Amino acid sequence: MARLALRIALLAAVVVACAALDRPSGAPKQTPGTYLKQFLKPSKSEDAIDAGFMTIPGKAAWALKTTSYFGLWYFFNIFYNVANKKALNALNLPWLQSLVCVAVGIPYILATWQFGIREKPRLSSQQMKELLPIVSLHAAGNVGGNVAFGSGALGFAHVLKSMEPAFTAVFSGLLTGKWQHPFVYATLIPVMGGVAYASASELNFNMLQFVAAMVSNVGFSLRAVIGKQIMSSDAWDRKVTKLDGPNTFGVLQIGSTLVTIPFVIALEGWKALFPSMHPNWKNAIGKLDHAGAMITPGYLWNNLIMSGMAFQLYYEAAFLALDAVSPITHSIGNNIKRIVIVITSVIIFGQKMSTKGMIGSGIALGGVFIYSLVTDYFAKKAKGASK
Repeated sequence: MARLALRIALLAAVVVACAALDRPSGAPKQTPGTYLKQFLKPSKSEDAIDAGFMTIPGKAAWALKTTSYFGLWYFFNIFYNVANKKALNALNLPWLQSLVCVAVGIPYILATWQFGIREKPRLSSQQMKELLPIVSLHAAGNVGGNVAFGSGALGFAHVLKSMEPAFTAVFSGLLTGKWQHPFVYATLIPVMGGVAYASASELNFNMLQFVAAMVSNVGFSLRAVIGKQIMSSDAWDRKVTKLDGPNTFGVLQIGSTLVTIPFVIALEGWKALFPSMHPNWKNAIGKLDHAGAMITPGYLWNNLIMSGMAFQLYYEAAFLALDAVSPITHSIGNNIKRIVIVITSVIIFGQKMSTKGMIGSGIALGGVFIYSLVTDYFAKKAKGASK
C-alpha cells in the first residue's frame, strides 16, 4: 500500500508540474502562518513565503498546495474504491451502498456550515424545486456506479465510466443547441471504440455491469448539463446562493439521500436501513474476503463508513484541485485517476484484464485525454474570436 501511495504522489506531482509551467509567482510575500491558514483556500497563484531564514518562491508555494490537493484527491479516491468494493462484495446491497455514499458525509457537510467553515447555502423554495431533477440525476449516477462496481471487475467498471465525457458532449449539444467543433466529436471515436473493443475481449464481461455503468454516465452527464442550464440564470447568482462547488455538492448529497431512501426500502427491504439486521449481513459474517481476511461486524461497519466518508472527501479534494488549476489540467488529473484505480484493482483485488482488454482500455483512456485537449483548444479559440 505504501508503494501504491508513493506512485499516486508521483503521478499527482507530474500533473501539477505540467500545470505549473506557466504559473506566475506573486511579488508580495506572506508569512508561513498566513499560508497555512489559507491552505484549504485554493488559488491560481501564490505569494512567496517569507520564513525569515529563507524565502520560498510563489511558484513553489503554489505547487506544494496544489500537489497536496491532487494527492488527497487520489488518496481518498483509492480508499473509497477499495472500501466500497469490499462492502459490495461482502453484502451485495448496491442500493444500501449508494445510500451510504451520499448519507455518511452529511454530518461533515452540516458541520462546515454550522461552524462557519463555509457559508450556508441560501435557497428559496422555488430553487429547491428546480434542484429536484439535478438531485435525482446525482442519485441515479451514484446508484448506477455502485451497481457497476459491485457486479464485475472494479477496473473495467472505471473504463466503462470513462465514456462520461462522450455523453456530456452529446447531451450538451442536444439540450442547449450549441454544438462543438466536429474535431471534438471525432476524438470520441477512440473512446467509444476502445470501450467496445475492451468489452468484447473482457473475460468477465457481463451486461449488468455495462448497463449500470451507462446509467451512471447518463445520470452524471445530464446532471452536469441540466445543472449548468438551471444555475446559469441571474436568480442563481453564487454571491447570493453561496453555491460554490463544495456547497453545491453538499446540497446534492443531502437531496440524494432523501431520494435514495425509498428505493432502498423498496428494493432491498427496510432492514437495509439497519444493515446489521439484514439477512445479507448475517450471511456475510464468518466468511473470507478476497485477501483471506475474516469478515466480522467490525469489518463491515468499517468499510461502509470509510467508503461514505472517503466518497465525500475525495470530491472535496477534487473541487479544491479544480479551483487551483485550469479545467484541462483537472481533466487530465481525472483521467490519470482512472488509470490509478485500474492498477489498484489489479493489485488489491487481483482482477486482471486480458491483453486485448488492456489495449482497448488504453485506447479509451487515451481518447478521453485527447478529447480534453481538443475541447480546451477550441474553447480558447472561440473565446479569442469573440473578443
